[in-house]
Amino acid sequence: MVKVGFLEDEPIILAATGVKISQTPFEEGSILDLYNKCRKDRKKSKELVNSIMRNHGHMILADFLPYAITLEDLSRFAAIYLWQKVNAGNLVFGAGIEASLRVIRPNRFCKILKELGKEAFGVYQKAIRLGVKEQDARYVLPEGTLTRMIFSAPPRYLIKIATDLKKAPLKELQEIGKKIINIVKEKFKLQIPEEDLPCQWSFWGRKKIKQGIWTKYQNSIYSLSLDMGIRGSLAMYAQLVRQRQILCNIEPLEGIAYKSRFVIPPNFSKSLKKEYKEIAKKAKAKQMELIKKKDPNFVYFLLLGQEAESEIYGKGFQIIETSKARSEGVAQWEIRNTVGIPITRELAKYPFLKKKIGPRCWREGRCIEPQTFKTKKNICKAFSLSKGKWQGSLEQLLQVLTEPYHTFRV
Repeated sequence: MVKVGFLEDEPIILAATGVKISQTPFEEGSILDLYNKCRKDRKKSKELVNSIMRNHGHMILADFLPYAITLEDLSRFAAIYLWQKVNAGNLVFGAGIEASLRVIRPNRFCKILKELGKEAFGVYQKAIRLGVKEQDARYVLPEGTLTRMIFSAPPRYLIKIATDLKKAPLKELQEIGKKIINIVKEKFKLQIPEEDLPCQWSFWGRKKIKQGIWTKYQNSIYSLSLDMGIRGSLAMYAQLVRQRQILCNIEPLEGIAYKSRFVIPPNFSKSLKKEYKEIAKKAKAKQMELIKKKDPNFVYFLLLGQEAESEIYGKGFQIIETSKARSEGVAQWEIRNTVGIPITRELAKYPFLKKKIGPRCWREGRCIEPQTFKTKKNICKAFSLSKGKWQGSLEQLLQVLTEPYHTFRV
């Protein structure tokens, strides 16, 4: 069961707690334990937050308010479902951080998963031993993998999210929604009327989404609009919705299960692909079994690597920022190839925009790719080829950064 809590403190201390949540293994203490450590050494916590913003540009740390909702032991599905609500296009604003599966071992699962979680985690561990990056190895894991997060938003937006969660058919989401509403009523003494969100993520039904990219531009970045149909893994969408810039309207969950397509990371060996397929077959069987009963718990058996279609919409600088952040060589390969590079190529058709989009090494003629905090290695292909000083064209750069995209179906 999800533990929903409430913390009040200086925004920078809550942001530091978020950093600790992102990087600290579950075994090393609860969210409250991490918060107490940050509160105890306030000077060190403030230095941590400022250094991350200064050196890595993670500006979400400056979006925290003097209070935050904490969620311990929520599913990865619940996390992406919540984050899918938070963006300007959905008229919801907020900031938060969850446990990073690039750093923390995803070794906890919803009870309903029983043996599938353990089996999937075994394949995940094997992939890591074979040198697969954690963010790719997680494709074999189910959405019922447990995580935790901290989230800060004005009371109105907390209520908007909570109202939506309360109406979802999944018990976990309903409980989170009810608990957040109770917290807002108790802490702020506000009786906020319910508001429906423009974008709903349906559990049941199917939807065909036209693939492609369409933009409109009338000599001003403010006029720029994006309408795009894409396919990608649920792991990729989890990163896309956390960016909070563009509206991501993912197809109904039942439709995702029925299509049963799974994205294959390019660095999976033949043996890993075989084991991945076995996990996918077992996951699909459970999905179909529960769907026949109209049991919404089928969503926990969706794999992070399971492919879904989506419509994404953006306006003005939202699109520019997506091009900048998601076409970088350090961006995860799938979101770069599915979202960042196609958007950058489309925007490059407008001469006025050409030097405002794409990776930093193109925009500024220099590359400051950070070494990843875990491996301490530079991973960008363009950085390696140019020694941090890219001299080629934008199209040549995007070609270097392009990775193959393959799927299988069960």
